[in-house]
Amino acid sequence: MKGRFCCLGFREYPIQRTAPPRAAVGGRFPSPRRFCRMPVQLTTALRVVGTSLFALAVLGGILAAYVTGYQFIHTEKHYLSFGLYGAILGLHLLIQSLFAFLEHRRMRRAGRPLKLPVPSRSRRSVALCIAAYQEDPDYLRKCLRSAQRIAFADLKVVMVVDGNRQEDAYMLDIFHEVLGGTEQAGFFVWRSNFHEVGDGETEASLQEGMDRVRDVVRGSTFSCIMQKWGGKREVMYTAFKALGDSVDYIQVCDSDTVLDPACTIEMLRVLEEDPQVGGVGGDVQVSSNEGFLGVGSRLFCFLIQWVCLGSEHLDYYFGGA
Repeated sequence: MKGRFCCLGFREYPIQRTAPPRAAVGGRFPSPRRFCRMPVQLTTALRVVGTSLFALAVLGGILAAYVTGYQFIHTEKHYLSFGLYGAILGLHLLIQSLFAFLEHRRMRRAGRPLKLPVPSRSRRSVALCIAAYQEDPDYLRKCLRSAQRIAFADLKVVMVVDGNRQEDAYMLDIFHEVLGGTEQAGFFVWRSNFHEVGDGETEASLQEGMDRVRDVVRGSTFSCIMQKWGGKREVMYTAFKALGDSVDYIQVCDSDTVLDPACTIEMLRVLEEDPQVGGVGGDVQVSSNEGFLGVGSRLFCFLIQWVCLGSEHLDYYFGGA
């Protein structure tokens, strides 16, 4: 089973940023003269400058090590060697991994037990958007079945297939097999997409197709849209455009993703509790049967994503590969 056991959730509406309360000192709140915070713009600018300088320093060190070609150890005919270039790369990856591990441990210790949203939040609506393109049938079935098991009431599932040809029809059949067969399910095969007109489409039929896509997505708990090929961005645009402001949050994943039943509740809780968090990424796990090279490449991507997750407190990280 391949794929990323992860997903991504973010707010559908603009983020309202509020200033944090001042800390109490000796039972009293300090006066504005004693308590001052660095402006958000200045903090952001310093972070950008500091990160850029650090990246340039690392890049300069790597380039210098690569140009000099200094080697610590090597075999007689240089079949195997370990030099300064490899040492810098290894040290950098080790430091990043260490900080990521420490951050993950801190988050686990600070975590609270899983709980459903309080009644005032239970009215929040969430839509799960699944992007599909020539997916393996077994992976797609597992993805849809995992979406069906998500422990969140009235979760809307929208699968958009990037392609409307005959060879893409099997994905619609799998949708009917797993999620279809009820009045809550709907589908539509569209000759166009929102940015490219299909063969034989007129202006009137194009507008009719757009309206039909919106009606199916908004009126169905489980919906599948097959549209003209346009790439993953076009697929996600169709889902977002059709949903509009009909939901409070949008969760996205690929069609080879297996979702944890508690993923929606966990991400919604983070978004609801902190108004400054605009996006939440899931914990990434990797499983593959593609052989040694396939597993190695996926594990490398997983390690890089894990480092990003640990470094940014999940506030600014958007998963995906």
